[in-house]
Amino acid sequence: MSQGNVEAMRAGVERFNRGGEDDAVLDVLYDPDAVFRSRSDEPDTGIYRGREAIRAMMRMWRDTFEGFEFDVDEYIDFGDVLVLVGWVKVRARGSTTEVREPYAWVASMHDARVSEISEYHSKDEALKAVRLAE
Repeated sequence: MSQGNVEAMRAGVERFNRGGEDDAVLDVLYDPDAVFRSRSDEPDTGIYRGREAIRAMMRMWRDTFEGFEFDVDEYIDFGDVLVLVGWVKVRARGSTTEVREPYAWVASMHDARVSEISEYHSKDEALKAVRLAE
């Protein structure tokens, strides 16, 4: 199922980046009881439990930024765990300046749906988290 996990995640990221489909992305890609752990240095720092809490966080992002996208350069497949490496790209409302911040994510998947996802600063940090969990 791991290739299915990569394909589901890739499709979800592409759909999120198109905008206007956040609810559909959550409903298709995330388990109802999914957990999202944001980075400790972010304004939205916290643990979001359940699809509705994650939905509220996503709306906050969309309300804060005029442009908000995930650029994923690499999907590393560990079976039921995926490591995504890339960038968050944002543009503040009324601005033409785009900011890119390196990010990595570790996503636990079950039947091509996210059950838990955690944000990290780098690929190395994410891979370390996966190794510690093994």
